[in-house]
Parts: sequence; structure tokens; C-alpha cells
Amino acid sequence: MIISSTSLQARIGEERLTFEKRLNISGGYQYRSENVLSNRKRGMPYNKFLDFLPAQSEIRIYYKTLDGRKPLAKDIQPNKMLEGWDVHVVFVGGKSVLELYRRSSNMNDLEFTALLKLQAGNSFWEKKEQVKEGDPPIVSAFSFDYERNDKLIRARKVGSSQLLVFSSQFDIFLAEGYKQSQMDALPQSIKGF
Repeated sequence: MIISSTSLQARIGEERLTFEKRLNISGGYQYRSENVLSNRKRGMPYNKFLDFLPAQSEIRIYYKTLDGRKPLAKDIQPNKMLEGWDVHVVFVGGKSVLELYRRSSNMNDLEFTALLKLQAGNSFWEKKEQVKEGDPPIVSAFSFDYERNDKLIRARKVGSSQLLVFSSQFDIFLAEGYKQSQMDALPQSIKGF
């Protein structure tokens, strides 16, 4: 089943309330149980950077069925994802800076392309070029396979069922914070050799 353009997206830079309103109309559900949330966050690529998120950040996780029907709270299981989509959104100052779309089964090529198209705005996606010898290194916390031609948003397909889309500025911010923390720990980590 192909998702529609209005059913499941938290476009980068979009206000949280705008996203939630659209998702609710499409039958979406926000996970609230700590047990369910901790299970859904397990193994997510953003976990490595939780200590570097700005103070006004929040992570919300949503669920959407494939057919748009509203799930019942009793259907939600802590250790098992229902058929459909989980959407992890990192909001900073109330605006989306990172989204991870996770399908309960493999994401097909049409779904992948449709999700990228939703994030294209007035731009278009380009496959990341290989870094040539002598080029400056690309700073990225998450690594990426695609970048919009305006260089504002990056994307990476994770396995066969996930798409990670994120603000380039947020990606660089996390990469630099992580690198600085490693550099700060370096003298202590080699002390005594």
C-alpha cells in the first residue's frame, strides 16, 4: 500500500502542532506509555546523541496504520509493533529537525520515493557524491545518502524498513558536539599509558 501525501509526514521545520493535527485526522496515534516508548526507542540512530540535544528538545513517537483507521489503545503492545508505521520525531523549539519513518515490514521503492518527495519542498534530492581525495571531510552525525540540492535536509535509508530525514544544520550540530566530547575525554582516556 502506498502512503498518501497528507497521511504521514512531519516535514523538517514544521511545527509540532501542525504535524499532530494532520496525523490525528489521518488516524494517527501518539505513544505515551513509558514502557512502549522505551521499547520503540531501542536501537534508534539518534540514541547515541541524546546527551547533545539542546535543552528545548523533545522526542515524540507516533503510530499510523496502513489503512488510516484509528488504532485503539488496547491494540498497542509494548514489545511488538503493529502493522503500519512508527514515526520518531525530534522537535527542537517545537519544530521538527529529525524524523525517522519505520515501517513494520520492508519499505518498497514507491514508499521510499514518496517520503523523500514529501520532504523536497521547492527543492529536489541528489544522491550524495563520493568524497574525492583532497576534498574537505563532510561533517555528519548520522551519515547520509541523499541531500536536497539546497543543502538544508539530508536523508539516509536505514536497512530495508526505515528512512531517516534530518536538518543538515542539526546533523552538523550533533556531529560537532559528539566530536568535542570525544576530544575532551581523550587526555583522560590515555592517561597512564
